[in-house]
Amino acid sequence: MQSSPKLALALTLVLIWCLAQSHVESRRWRKSVQLKLHRETNHTKILSSFHNQKLRLKEKLSPTSDLAISSVSVYQTTVSKENLINSHNTEYYVTAGFGTPKSQPVTLLVDTASANLLVYSSEFVKQSCLHHDGYNSSESQTYQANGSPFQIQFASQEILTGILSTDTFTLGDLVIKNQTFAEINSAPTDMCKRSNFDGIIGLGFSEIALNGVETPLDNILEQGLIDEPIFSLYVNRNASDASNGGVLLLGGSDPTLYSGCLTYVPVSKVGFWQITVGQVEIGSKKLCSNCQAIFDMGTSLIIVPCPALKIINKKLGIKETDRKDGVYIIDCKKVSHLPKIVFNIGWKDFTLNPSDYIFNYSGTCVSGFSSLSDCNGTQTNDDSEDLNNIWVFGDVFFGAIFTLFDFGLKLVGMAPKV
Repeated sequence: MQSSPKLALALTLVLIWCLAQSHVESRRWRKSVQLKLHRETNHTKILSSFHNQKLRLKEKLSPTSDLAISSVSVYQTTVSKENLINSHNTEYYVTAGFGTPKSQPVTLLVDTASANLLVYSSEFVKQSCLHHDGYNSSESQTYQANGSPFQIQFASQEILTGILSTDTFTLGDLVIKNQTFAEINSAPTDMCKRSNFDGIIGLGFSEIALNGVETPLDNILEQGLIDEPIFSLYVNRNASDASNGGVLLLGGSDPTLYSGCLTYVPVSKVGFWQITVGQVEIGSKKLCSNCQAIFDMGTSLIIVPCPALKIINKKLGIKETDRKDGVYIIDCKKVSHLPKIVFNIGWKDFTLNPSDYIFNYSGTCVSGFSSLSDCNGTQTNDDSEDLNNIWVFGDVFFGAIFTLFDFGLKLVGMAPKV
């Protein structure tokens, strides 16, 4: 009983710290900038996109860094706030622009598992991608020719090619000068036809930037456009609020978007936003212990190893015959009776309810879990053991958890969304 006063004092200090942090943040986030959001309504297009996302993910996982890191603390200051476009809870975009004096508007997929800035060229759009916007270097006064070739080969063996260019890049009220990016002049057909984005903004570490190009985050920080090397993501999956996909906050966080205090964990490998997860459970069944997970907002689902997926599917009553286009269909009537899934990260439990991990597309319900491998064992294209063991936290996870990324101290902070 003698320890009770000490425990009460400790809890009081924690509460005071949380309130102080929230007060500081609530003053700073009001300086943010907000952009308009939209939502995709073509369900057939959405369901077809999952397979292509897996191919992109396999390509991204191939250059995993072997460097290790640890960190201890974090703080936030001035914030730029960019609204996200929600493509029916499967892909999230921001609006941006290239060139001067008139910024050429484009829509960019937010991707935390890559580090480059890519945009379709206007010539490619005219020839192959008529419903998209593209960048025309001849219309910009600040364009700087580079010409170095840029190439990405996907797991499907399809290739995205382009050249590097440098120009002014506008993101909300932030005007980033001398940003080098890939001007895409050839891309897989499905990437263009089955997506709404005109390019990709990678928010990963510079260690995974192709061609050694300076990342948008590094450039924003070096030019003094934000005070702290931090960005945060709040993803809105409220189907009744189609215009609001959430927000990307550059330079800090917003305590009105999450409950309690942020729980911080160190990045376990620099390159991707990769952390160690203490444990994952569904019901009373353990799915992993001390497993590695990568945050990838460019992927819709939570990607898990085959052993974990088999357990999840069994708990959800899903059979292999329920698989379609790489995802698993489930009876919508069963959703309310499905179990919770609990992630223990940094000694704190983060819970996903069935409504968090099941997509409902006008009566077609899709599980938010899948694998990069063919879990029947008939065929796998995985050349790396990492592909079979690592977890990938896609938009399903972001939809339930507010997430802060500190690329200075190499930390990830998490708290339940409000």
